[in-house]
Amino acid sequence: MGRVSVSRILASILFAVFVVSAARLYGRPVAIQLGSPSVQGQYPRAQNRSAAEGHPACQRILNECRRLGFVYGQWKKDNGLYRDCFDPVVNGGTATRDGKPIQVPVSPNDLQACRAARAHRR
Repeated sequence: MGRVSVSRILASILFAVFVVSAARLYGRPVAIQLGSPSVQGQYPRAQNRSAAEGHPACQRILNECRRLGFVYGQWKKDNGLYRDCFDPVVNGGTATRDGKPIQVPVSPNDLQACRAARAHRR
């Protein structure tokens, strides 16, 4: 470990101690977050995805999208689970792959229930 690495570690520790002691002085709790920014603040659609993952009707729609080959994170390849299949279907459109529409076999009752769950969570 080089001298620069040790000095950076010590500086980080001193900064954390300073923040915590200053918070105690003013009587306010402090949450120190290490790593990347929160997903909720960075991606506002993530709240809707948590509603989808928790509701059975939304789960059935997601499973149909997966059955058709849509994969989480492949939106740049026009094959994304949420952007190219789930979101358009639930919002009243059609899923697409390579610019061509794809029919996702979901019941109207599931669509209505999933929409209600998403609206309730907003």
